[in-house]
Amino acid sequence: MFGWFSHALTQVCPQALGSGCHRRWLRVSPGALARQLPLLGTVLYLPSCTALSSANAMLPGWLVERIELVPLLRTCWIAAVSEIGAEGPREWLECFDAQGVLQARLHLLPDTDYLAWDALLAAAEPLNEAPLMRMLRPTRCAMAWLVCFRHRQLGGLRLLNAIDVRQLSPLGQDIANQVARVAGVHAV
Repeated sequence: MFGWFSHALTQVCPQALGSGCHRRWLRVSPGALARQLPLLGTVLYLPSCTALSSANAMLPGWLVERIELVPLLRTCWIAAVSEIGAEGPREWLECFDAQGVLQARLHLLPDTDYLAWDALLAAAEPLNEAPLMRMLRPTRCAMAWLVCFRHRQLGGLRLLNAIDVRQLSPLGQDIANQVARVAGVHAV
């Protein structure tokens, strides 16, 4: 009966993690993350309000086609989070910059390539604990965006892009809507 509440609480307040939630910390370079993203297929991307309003520099040698993607090119650490809730298992990545500020979350959906998800995690360097304690501070999301990432070479630069996903499985759409509702945004 209170499964939705515990799921919502962990989204807003990560310190309230229950026994069904597991968090693994990993170090990843922004370039390695950006190169792996297109392999995932469809994911729900939630950039944080703080990351979109920040003027921090992004990764040299990379460009983005949409400003909403800049937070991914600032990512230095990720937390791979898995949770067993009332609606079933959920997995997502929390992307942090060098100062420990949450940049974005990427949610695994039934439409995501699970092997590519595992390969992304395997390519990152495991850490024993959170690199910075402030990484557990709650942050508001600016939007929830169903996307497939793309990257290509443009001259001497790499270009990161994302395309909107219009077709999604019914279960994937339900999960995306639930995650967006908990985050307090509308899934686009």
